[in-house]
Amino acid sequence: MTDRRVIRTNQALRQAFRKLAQQYRFREITVQQLTAEANINRKTFYLHYDSIDDLAGSFTDEIADQLLAILLKAQDPLTHPGAWFEQLNSFFERAPKFYTFMLTSDDYSFLSRRVKYRVADGLAESFQVEYHLKATDAKIGVTFLIDSTLTLFRLYITGQLPISLTDFKQRLATLNLGGLQRFLDQYGENN
Repeated sequence: MTDRRVIRTNQALRQAFRKLAQQYRFREITVQQLTAEANINRKTFYLHYDSIDDLAGSFTDEIADQLLAILLKAQDPLTHPGAWFEQLNSFFERAPKFYTFMLTSDDYSFLSRRVKYRVADGLAESFQVEYHLKATDAKIGVTFLIDSTLTLFRLYITGQLPISLTDFKQRLATLNLGGLQRFLDQYGENN
């Protein structure tokens, strides 16, 4: 069982990072600022994290694990083209605002990429088995699907796609299904 002080300290550091991330660019945040905001000393910070990158990584891991879990439970994106859209839209509607900030902020786009890579890695094995693909082809197909889907959600959430949610869903499902289907037809084991 984890000590309550450890839990409180970790929560304070994470809360401090959430606050500072929305005020400063990532490389502008210092351990000194973070520890002052969390009301802890530097030594305590380093007992919990190796660096600010390590702390940020805990958020990306958390977000990626949640996204991966909902996508693995979702219906097959080929037979139910809107299934992933529905799951991701629901995620963004109920996720903490900070998750959405990390996935859509230009200054934190490198963290968004970490999330995409982790989700793609987690889905690749499932695709490899389900669609009878080689490991490399599964990774390519899943990376295409996740990267394009999350990138388009980022554009929609930030108002860069001036269309209705219904139109967005239709376009995203059509794009993902057409692109992925061609990929699977060409590289699937049965061809």
